[in-house]
Amino acid sequence: MVKEVNGKELDEALNSCNKVLVDLWAPWCGPCRMLGPIVDKVSEEVNDVCFLKVNIDDNEDVAIKYGVESIPTLLVFENGKLANRSVGYVPLRKVLDLLGK
Repeated sequence: MVKEVNGKELDEALNSCNKVLVDLWAPWCGPCRMLGPIVDKVSEEVNDVCFLKVNIDDNEDVAIKYGVESIPTLLVFENGKLANRSVGYVPLRKVLDLLGK
């Protein structure tokens, strides 16, 4: 399951989950709306990762903090540190690859 969070909740999750995938998106973004269901599907198949969504319209500080210039952007964190990133729409297999699955 993918949980929508704000910047503070993201920081808390990075400290409490070993591996986190963050989907940075906005409601007006067409590719974001295409990628969302793929992230949802992966979250149902992969149990050892925390899946989060951050709406950058409501949380610009998160986008600035991680240098996000285009969305959708997927960020993968391991033990609280940024380990991987993907920008733009990607298919399911690429999302799994980002997670090392």
